Amino acid sequence: MHNEKHRGVPHCASRVENCSLKIYLVRHGESAWNVKHIYTGQQDVSLSERGALQAERVAEKFAGIDLQAIYASPLKRAHDTARPTARWKDIPLRLDARLAEIHHGAWEGNPAAVIREQYADEYRAWRTQPHRMKMPEGESLADVSFRVQSFLQDSLNAHHDGNILIVTHDAVLRVIILQTLQMSLEFFWRWRFDNASVSMVEWVGTEPGSVPTHGEFRLALLNDVHHLIGVYTNCDAQAL
Repeated sequence: MHNEKHRGVPHCASRVENCSLKIYLVRHGESAWNVKHIYTGQQDVSLSERGALQAERVAEKFAGIDLQAIYASPLKRAHDTARPTARWKDIPLRLDARLAEIHHGAWEGNPAAVIREQYADEYRAWRTQPHRMKMPEGESLADVSFRVQSFLQDSLNAHHDGNILIVTHDAVLRVIILQTLQMSLEFFWRWRFDNASVSMVEWVGTEPGSVPTHGEFRLALLNDVHHLIGVYTNCDAQAL
């Protein structure tokens, strides 16, 4: 099995705080398949009508926040969630394949109830030992972790301070939080990310103007949904 614990994101070497990068993390809005409790993975499914409204609420949420960059998964439920904010801010939307959802393989396109019945052993492993599970014909969490680590390192190299926004998917968000807090993938299910929720991690570095190798991540906000009054989706009913 791949090494499950993240090693590559820089960690703190000093408590002197000279620069700060806030990384805002948004899960895509409600999709058509979320409503039907279908495993989506890397299938390119559109936002539902509610999801489109949630995307507008996200844009309103960030109206007063100066963003240096907006990144999104190339899957349209993610970049369609990011697009209203990019229009509001009049900055380019950067799509990055490393932010795509975990590939659910043979599970994609199937309702959760079918997966629980036809892949009972695999489903049980996914829910109890996700760090040891590889999706049939799909990805493992180690696969996702590898590409997320690469993206985070590039982001730190490109942005030393300010604010950036990342719009992505449930599994990717879980891995990002685990990596930035230097926690093992076995804690994958510890977090909750509702559709169009906002979270934030802050990189506090000690070498402004240089490639950040000294500093630490801090979890500053988790699954904020206050902006979704009237359009909130209960993610407990969703497939993942």
